[in-house]
Amino acid sequence: MNRRDVYEIARAIAALNVWERASAHNWALVPQTSDLPYLVSAKSEEGKDGPVLGRLMLFPGFETFRDFMLSRRVPDFGVGMSPIDFAHFELVSARNGVIELYVYEPGFVPRALTDGERKFLAPMLYECYGLMMRMEEDPGLPLAYAKDNALFARKEVSENVWIDGPLRFPDEKQNPYTEQISLSKASCDTAAKLPQRAAEKWEIDFVMVPSYQTQEPRSRFLYILAAVDSATGERRVWHKASVDGRPYGLKRLWEGMAQRILDGIISLGRTPGEMHVRSQRVARFLRPLGLQLPFKLVQFGKLATLDAVLNLAIRSGTI
Repeated sequence: MNRRDVYEIARAIAALNVWERASAHNWALVPQTSDLPYLVSAKSEEGKDGPVLGRLMLFPGFETFRDFMLSRRVPDFGVGMSPIDFAHFELVSARNGVIELYVYEPGFVPRALTDGERKFLAPMLYECYGLMMRMEEDPGLPLAYAKDNALFARKEVSENVWIDGPLRFPDEKQNPYTEQISLSKASCDTAAKLPQRAAEKWEIDFVMVPSYQTQEPRSRFLYILAAVDSATGERRVWHKASVDGRPYGLKRLWEGMAQRILDGIISLGRTPGEMHVRSQRVARFLRPLGLQLPFKLVQFGKLATLDAVLNLAIRSGTI
């Protein structure tokens, strides 16, 4: 095997076909070429419909990995709704034998690896390959340091020389997850003086529109903060946005949601009686606005009017 050919290594990993066993545990890689460790999670798609047989995801740093794992346990945690919303490298093994490698960055369309990323990723994938082979004989190997509250890690001690060792989790108090939702005091004061139409109800959601992407080398997804009148389907807020390339770009789009809705209320000249949302996540980001204005914030499983408006806009190209 050519240890420098990242695709050859990826094909060897897929040929092992140990996705179910590998997905039982996580492990870590500590390369000398990175300031951050990479936390590895495998996912088996065996027994499921679809073209994918298995995935191998390599997340940079504990923060990203922590947020990803929490999102799997608590669906409304943070702002990541699927793996596409978390920075990572991913190996995808399809049932038809095709192997793909992607780079995921929140808010950006997944892309192929650059030459530099291929060179960087190859030794880490090779270590994954070796570890997955060892797991065939010793399925519990990734638990070797569990009693010490540490992940099993492969650590690079010199060029192309890796050893087993523990990687302990950092103190969460040093870098806790936070969300900062700011509202303009002047805007709140203005909106507080507006009349309220108690019978008016808005349906609100913040969604990605995967079929709409920017046409540039580093393509970005389109997101829409949409609020419509639940009775008429009229647009009350229709804000289109994409990440700007700065850190935490997707998170900042979510954090700006409440101010965007507040701006829409001021532009309309009245406050609705109710705002209907689909998820606890959207409700959480709008709750600070609910502390300023007297509308009811209600969660519903379905937002039929909003879905119809969004679907029509996508089909007709009137996004």
